[in-house]
Amino acid sequence: GLSNPFRGLLKLGSLERRGAMGIWKEFSCELSPLELRLFLDHEDRICVESYSLLRCESLALTHSDGRFELVFLGKKLYLRAPSRDEAEDWLDRIREALQKWRPQLEEEEWETLEYPEDSGEGQPIQSDSAAFLQYSDMPGNSFDWTSAHEPELDAIKEAVLYVDIDKTWVPFIFSLSLETLKCFKIRNNDKILSNSYGIETIQDILPDTSLGGPAFFKVITSKAVLKLQAENAEEAASWRELVRGVLMSYLESAEEALTLGGSLDGHSQVILKNIVTENGFLLQYLVAIPTEKGLDSQSFICAGCSRQIGFSFAKPKLCAFSGLYYCDSCHRDEETVIPSRLIHNWDLTKRGVCQQALKFLTQIRNQPLIDLKLVNESLYDHVERMGRIRQSREQLKLLGDYLIMCRSGALKELSKRLDHRHYLLECPHKYSVADLRQIADGVFETFLQSLLQFASHHVYNCDLCTQRGFICQICNSSDIIFPFEFDTTTR
Repeated sequence: GLSNPFRGLLKLGSLERRGAMGIWKEFSCELSPLELRLFLDHEDRICVESYSLLRCESLALTHSDGRFELVFLGKKLYLRAPSRDEAEDWLDRIREALQKWRPQLEEEEWETLEYPEDSGEGQPIQSDSAAFLQYSDMPGNSFDWTSAHEPELDAIKEAVLYVDIDKTWVPFIFSLSLETLKCFKIRNNDKILSNSYGIETIQDILPDTSLGGPAFFKVITSKAVLKLQAENAEEAASWRELVRGVLMSYLESAEEALTLGGSLDGHSQVILKNIVTENGFLLQYLVAIPTEKGLDSQSFICAGCSRQIGFSFAKPKLCAFSGLYYCDSCHRDEETVIPSRLIHNWDLTKRGVCQQALKFLTQIRNQPLIDLKLVNESLYDHVERMGRIRQSREQLKLLGDYLIMCRSGALKELSKRLDHRHYLLECPHKYSVADLRQIADGVFETFLQSLLQFASHHVYNCDLCTQRGFICQICNSSDIIFPFEFDTTTR
């Protein structure tokens, strides 16, 4: 009749995880037979991360103090247990799960099953393996794997792969760069671009031995699932390794972009994780002015829907946020202030952006991702309005320290006026896209002044807060002074 706290789990406990800024944060962790889950609060069970053990590539103890790491597809997870023994126990349990659910087959264990020409009745055998038998009729060594064409200039790897199209293997030339996976048809001895998959759209790349052996694999993108066949098992493994490497590089750059706002609370991390999955490549343009690369760099294909654009096709439209070109369906000339241009050039002009960028800016609108001290601190000196805003933000932070300590309930009233912008009391340099837009419209400064007026009025009239004032240590005047009085006081 006793309740079981493990609920069928392999292990349950607390671990610290190292974030992108190198800060360790404690999480409640649950290891199930198929998944590792991280919770912010064990009682409320707010799950912020979950990792499938089927995607675990390696695990190792990295330090005697209990630090260990897990490598999943495209992401490293740095964890720390209270002791080395505890860390080794976690690793042992994860290894047990991996060995149970993902047995490793050696290459020499593959067995070729012969398909009898006559099954006795003269009729074909109908079974669940019909697809396998159909593929086996066309052995890989009968295909032509040679390519006489020059590889693309930005190609990391380029080779012939066969694609499953309606149960028929059709040859294409695949070219992998740091940004895209391109697919070319061969027509009249010319390479013609058939499709292009941005790295940000690739979700997974996996072996698919069900198609006939270790030379088969599949690429899962947000648009389609590509079933592919390479010349041999080594070539297939090389493609999988390179695509995963490019994907990991992209995800790391996206994670670096997230650190521009410093440490975020758990709710913001969950929101941003979902955004990165869909439009993660746009994060890099939030604080960096994009460079136009030209239509040829996109192979005259819309960056949103892969439709042909250019002088002979649909009219291309430039997105001022990303510097990429889009068709008229993906870019409807909607305008907004570009955050990166405001930060670096104090350019308040509204420019046309694509639907994808507009959705992205709406999703992150209220998240304090931009730390102006890290991105361009000189803006405070060059723009008078930003200098005033910085001073007001610093005053508000100091006033917030008083209201946080006060038992009168004034902080609750101030929180209502903040309208969910509690970061204004924590760091004077953090800004959201909504803040930047209000700065451009000239209303942010007025908003700050109303907060300062309310908070300072409370401090001056509160018996508790005035007792936390100071006396000048040079002249010992009886006047009470406060650190947020920038006009009359130097700290």
